[in-house]
Amino acid sequence: MTLLTDNPIYDLFLVVTALLVVIFAYFHRSYQYWKNRNFPYLEPTFPLGNSPYLFTSTVGFGLDTVKYYDEMKKKGYKFGGIYTITSPALVLVDPDYVRDVLTKDFHHFVDRGHYHNERDDPISAHLFSLDEKKWRNIRTKLTPTFTSGKMKMMFHTVLETSKYMTDAIETSALERKDIDIREFLSCFTTDVIGSCAFGIECNSFKGTEAEFRHMGREIFAVRGLRILNLILISKMPRLALKLGLKANNDHVSKFFYEVVQKSIKYREDNNFTRPDFLQLLIDIKNQTKDTENPFTMDQLVSQVFVFFVAGFDTSSSTMNFTLYELCKHQDVQDRVREEVNEVLERHGGQFTYESIGELKYLQQVIDEAQRLFPPLVVLTRVCVKDYKLRNTDLVLEKGTRVVIPLYSIHRDPEYYPEPDKFDPERFNSENKKSRHPFVHLPFGEGPRNCIGLRFGLMQSKIGLATILSKFRLRISPKTDMPLRLHEGVLLLQSVNKLYVTAEKI
Repeated sequence: MTLLTDNPIYDLFLVVTALLVVIFAYFHRSYQYWKNRNFPYLEPTFPLGNSPYLFTSTVGFGLDTVKYYDEMKKKGYKFGGIYTITSPALVLVDPDYVRDVLTKDFHHFVDRGHYHNERDDPISAHLFSLDEKKWRNIRTKLTPTFTSGKMKMMFHTVLETSKYMTDAIETSALERKDIDIREFLSCFTTDVIGSCAFGIECNSFKGTEAEFRHMGREIFAVRGLRILNLILISKMPRLALKLGLKANNDHVSKFFYEVVQKSIKYREDNNFTRPDFLQLLIDIKNQTKDTENPFTMDQLVSQVFVFFVAGFDTSSSTMNFTLYELCKHQDVQDRVREEVNEVLERHGGQFTYESIGELKYLQQVIDEAQRLFPPLVVLTRVCVKDYKLRNTDLVLEKGTRVVIPLYSIHRDPEYYPEPDKFDPERFNSENKKSRHPFVHLPFGEGPRNCIGLRFGLMQSKIGLATILSKFRLRISPKTDMPLRLHEGVLLLQSVNKLYVTAEKI
């Protein structure tokens, strides 16, 4: 080996110094991106850019967007550039630009920019993450599965499952036990999705280690090498794809594949059908098998998987935060209960698909809870072709990520006076009409909004209505108040558990 000098230690020093100079020069050049294009931007800091959660987060953006939004708002920016390490992203502040990206000029922003690896991790190639062409193909096939008629088919399954939950709450109430309500709600959503998406009984209320409940936890478990894996996926997706990194644990993927394939085989062997989501997907698979774009087994399993993930976490989170606010505001809880009882009386003491739609005040309460605690902290889109921003000469280049900070928009005092106050009247018909339509987006908006939002709302309303019709809930002294939120996560979660006491009515 040829030495630069006669001193190997000095040689090492020179090499390391040269390498650091090259790296710093690369970062410095990268940090000129927004400045060179005349965009307003926030000053980045070497080497993380504007991303403080490199090693504490496994997603690209979390509650750090609150800082970006507040700073841009103070500066009067309608949008502004930031950097995740060296990757540029545009944060939207003005809701008119949010509307442009999500609806008006959607064809420029079709992709979400979420990682998926069809080759090594086919279960990750679901509707939420797919790019434009494949997304359109799958979305077209799946849209008919969420019509009112299909929702009605699954209504009784959801209602029946809610009874197992209220039975479990009643047992705890009689024994005067504190209830970890998020755990009960997660068991409820696990059993609903297990039945509607897989056609099997999960029995989550019969034990905390019910297999589906365990796998629900495993999907979101982040430990060991998976931490590094997910950091690379979120921060350097192109490199992650080349390395063949997987978004999901192998044992989780294996479990879902085996469960779905076993259920399909049983139905086909026994000529058995069931009014659920899985049957609708089986029908699509059979109807398209001889077409140019068949609905494959990989595609079927991945859609069932994301249906499980979305229904399991976002619905239980919505109900958890709603009950948190209702426990703090007993007068609102009383009003919801009064509405529920009036609706039950009109329908012979039974919940029906139509009666759930009559719970208007409960819907206001859910809307307000989702304003304060949106299931997703941010929405992301990727510019798929160069785009000129309205009323400017600025052009957003193809491949640039766009960030819509939902949590911050939802708590902006310009749109919601006293934004941290829980007030369901914000969502009465009169107040809703007076607000910009794009400052409340718990499920997104436009062609790429959440396809299962109606199912999620139905599930949440049934769960909440059945609980409140039978119990008065109060926050237990065991709860560490107030609830604190995880900062570096995409799906909004509380750090501490919500324990409640239940009084049978």
